[in-house]
Amino acid sequence: MPSDLDLTIQSLEQTNDPAKAYFAFTVDRTGDYGTIRANKEGLRLFAAEMLKKSIRVEQQQDGEPLFFGNLEWIICDAGYELITGIEPEYRTREEIREKAAEALSKDPELDEEVLSPDMKKQVSGKGCLGSIGWILIGSLILMAAVKAFPKLQAWVNIH
Repeated sequence: MPSDLDLTIQSLEQTNDPAKAYFAFTVDRTGDYGTIRANKEGLRLFAAEMLKKSIRVEQQQDGEPLFFGNLEWIICDAGYELITGIEPEYRTREEIREKAAEALSKDPELDEEVLSPDMKKQVSGKGCLGSIGWILIGSLILMAAVKAFPKLQAWVNIH
């Protein structure tokens, strides 16, 4: 008996025509961020491919990359292949962060292959929470300065 995932994959593949599907990896106008341009058929067929890969990741557990192969409806508008496959990861996000933090604490000059830029931001405190922390610290210093120098006026009328 097929699983729910298998039934979903079959339904997506049977109800979406690859000849009408359009799915492209591209970059934004600045070239800084990857984006997806797709019609509904392309998105649904890509979802089916992702579900297939999730089943293989669960079954194989060997860490080998899973490539998409030649799918006519996946187009590369960026001029080069942005995404050609999936590199399986078997740990949770929290486990990955902990391992990255541990590795970074041992060697601050870690190679880019070990930590992604996002992981480095999270581990080093330069991410969103780090920014909020710096804003709070700056606000506290400003409040202390205002209390310490009550007669100091920000705007003085100079004649």
